[in-house]
Amino acid sequence: MDLTIAEELDRAFDLASLRREARTIGRPHQWRAANDHLDRCRHAREREQRLYQARYPTRVEAARRRLIDEAAKKGFELKPRWAGDDRFDKAAIQRQAERDVRRAHEGRLLRIEEFERQGLRAIVHRSMRENNMRGVARDGFDRAADRRAGIERRGSQREGPGNLTQFPRGGNRPRNRPRDR
Repeated sequence: MDLTIAEELDRAFDLASLRREARTIGRPHQWRAANDHLDRCRHAREREQRLYQARYPTRVEAARRRLIDEAAKKGFELKPRWAGDDRFDKAAIQRQAERDVRRAHEGRLLRIEEFERQGLRAIVHRSMRENNMRGVARDGFDRAADRRAGIERRGSQREGPGNLTQFPRGGNRPRNRPRDR
């Protein structure tokens, strides 16, 4: 779970920009969804912090016991006991247990942030798509219900450098020039 400084900055900036975009959502149902998601993630983060503070000694003790159990396992090393090193350094095991607990806590916070980032990205993209769809039906109806006559409805029919216009009979001929016979 160790991230480089650049990765941490990218994640922090991405999350901050998504939060800002989520606050600018205009429609009520979109804003409500974004606000609910932000509240859910904020409550999860607060709960994790509260549990971390309350259960820190218990978690360290459990991690310390796990480390002692791992160190006490019978190894398959073929060297005498008096030639080996003592794997029960109390201070080192305590420090390692505290590091493991802090790393697990940071991992849980990163998972909450990743969940928040993915949810906000989905909400923002969905709202952008919905907001961009405004007026599409109206534009399609306007195109289908255009009541202008023939050439006016078709718009400009100019083609190429010769400024040719499509005529119903006689094909294409240059505009403002006499017809060649």
